[in-house]
Amino acid sequence: MKLSEFPFRESNHFVVMEYYWLIMNRTFLVILIDGFMIGLKANGVIGASTDGDPVTNIVTHVLANNGDLTNPYSYVNSRYIAEMEQDNLFGEKVLKMHRSNFRIGRKDIVDVEYRSGKKWGMGSYPHDGTVTVRTRDGRRREFIVLGNQSGENIRQWILDNRTIL
Repeated sequence: MKLSEFPFRESNHFVVMEYYWLIMNRTFLVILIDGFMIGLKANGVIGASTDGDPVTNIVTHVLANNGDLTNPYSYVNSRYIAEMEQDNLFGEKVLKMHRSNFRIGRKDIVDVEYRSGKKWGMGSYPHDGTVTVRTRDGRRREFIVLGNQSGENIRQWILDNRTIL
């Protein structure tokens, strides 16, 4: 199935951010389909606007999301999605498009935890805590729930077979 053919509905996709290399971040459009959780890089580094020195202001302004911060789709850069919309979600090309793209089999997920509260480094960006996915091989992915989404609902969607097409 191509991304352009995916039947988006509330319980089968969400937008999250993940920290890496301590302070860097990336945004994912995550879809739940046919027993898989597929993460597609939907934006690069996003920074919080600050009132600091002039150089810092320029850099953070360029990296800041200036859209409706409560709308999770405002964090998605359409250029990233357009690159992948005609690719097979189950093919290798979509995983190679961006090294951070991922596909986790439902049977490989051993635990999903939701933690409410503010995440360090998120500044003024509204978010609903984090959802952490642990896999059979011992890996752990912590996702920050962006905008006006429910981390508890996302946790349940990942765990609930009925919401996966």
